[in-house]
Amino acid sequence: MDKVRKFMEKHHMIGQGDFIAVGVSGGADSVCLLLLLCELKQEYDLELCAVHINHGIRREAFKDQEFVENLCRRRKVPWITFSEDVKGTAEKQSMSLEEAGRMIRYRCFRKVLDMHGGGKIAVAHHQNDQAETMLYRMSRGTGIQGLKGMEAVRADVIRPLLCLKKEEILAYLKEKDQDWMEDASNEDNTFARNKIRNQVIPALTKVNARAVEHIVSLSEEIEEWSRYLEEQLSEAWKACVKQEGKGRLIDTGRFLEEPEPIRRLLAKQAIEQAAGRKKDIEKVHIQSFCDLAFRETGKSIDLPYGLIGRKTYGGLLVEEKQTRAETGTAGQLVLTETDRYEKMEEKDFTKIIDYDKIDKDIQLRYRKSGDFFVFSKDGKSKSLSRFFIDQKIPREERDRIPLAADGSRIIWIIGHRLSEFYKVSEKTKRYLRLEYN
Repeated sequence: MDKVRKFMEKHHMIGQGDFIAVGVSGGADSVCLLLLLCELKQEYDLELCAVHINHGIRREAFKDQEFVENLCRRRKVPWITFSEDVKGTAEKQSMSLEEAGRMIRYRCFRKVLDMHGGGKIAVAHHQNDQAETMLYRMSRGTGIQGLKGMEAVRADVIRPLLCLKKEEILAYLKEKDQDWMEDASNEDNTFARNKIRNQVIPALTKVNARAVEHIVSLSEEIEEWSRYLEEQLSEAWKACVKQEGKGRLIDTGRFLEEPEPIRRLLAKQAIEQAAGRKKDIEKVHIQSFCDLAFRETGKSIDLPYGLIGRKTYGGLLVEEKQTRAETGTAGQLVLTETDRYEKMEEKDFTKIIDYDKIDKDIQLRYRKSGDFFVFSKDGKSKSLSRFFIDQKIPREERDRIPLAADGSRIIWIIGHRLSEFYKVSEKTKRYLRLEYN
C-alpha cells in the first residue's frame, strides 16, 4: 500500500477531491486497484466510480458482471456497467478482438468522464504487463519509442499499479482475504500475448528472478531518452517540415544535417501525419523514405494507406497518390481572334500568339508521350519531359499542369511559359488571344 502511495505521489497521479473512473473487470489486477483506491478515498476525498464493460464474448461474462456489482455494493462504490458487442465491432471495423475491446473500453471511460464533467481514468496495468508489452513489441519489431512501454500517467489516464509485480498484487489480495474472477481465455497460448505471459516471462524469471524488474527499469530509462528525443524532434520538425495540402514536405538539406535517429523520427512522423494513423507504418517504410534523400530527384516509393513518397526539387514529399487524367483538364481555354496585336499587361493566364502558326486544332489537356516544346528563339526544341526536368518542375506536379497543345507541339505550358515558336513577331498577320480560366 505504501509503495503504491509513494509511486502515485511521485507521478502526481491524484489530487484532493478528484473524480476517478476505475476500470474493474473482476480480475485480480482491477480488484486490487479498486481496493487500493478505496483505502486512499478518505485521505484524498476521492470520488470513485467503478466502470465495468461486459464484452459479451465469454460465457462467464455475466458472472463477472455480477461479481463486480456485488463487490461495489460491499465497498459502497458507485458503478456503471456497459454491455458492448466487441466481436461485432471487431468484424465491422476489421480489427482484432483485443483492439476492439480496448477502443470500446476507453470510449466507455470517456462517457463516464463526460457525464461527470471531467476526472481521471484508472487502469490496472502492472509491471508484468509492462514487461509483456515490451517483449511483444520487440518480437513484432519496434523502435525506441515503442520500447518505452506504458506511461504511469498519460493525459487523464493513470496506472497506479505499475510499481507492483503480479505476485505482489496476489499477495495483497490474499492478505485482504479478497477473491477475484479468473478469465480462462488468459490460459490460451495460441494468443501471442498469452504465450509471452505464460511461457516467456516465467522462463526469463528462471534465468533471473528479477527479470521483470530489470525489463521495467529499462523501459523507464528508455522513456527518459524518448522524452529527450521528442524535444529534439520538435525543434527539427519546425526547421525541416511544412504542410503541402494533406501531405508533408521535408527540406532535404536540413534533413541531412540532422543525426540519423532524428531523420528516422521525422520520416515516421511525416508519414503518420499524412496517413492520419500510426498502425502499420513500419521500420521498412520509414527507412525507405529516408533513403530517398540520397537518390536522384524524381524517385518515389509506395507507402501504406495509398501514400507515395517522392524526392522532389523542393524536398522529400509524402502525399496521397494522384490519379493521372488521360484527356481533358479542369478549366477552360477562351480563344479570341484579332487582326491586331494589343500591348497588354503580362499575365500568367492570358497570352497572344501567332495564329497562322497553328497547324491543328488547339487542345486543352495534360501532357502525353511525344509532346515537345520550342524553348529558344532559334527554334531549338526538346521533349516536354526533359523541359520539365531542366526547369526543376516537381515530378508530382507535371501530370497536373494544363497545356495548350497543337498536336504534339506544346503552345503554352499554362502558368509557366509560352513556346518561342508561337510568339508574335513583326511578320505576324493574325493574332490569337488565349485566356485560361
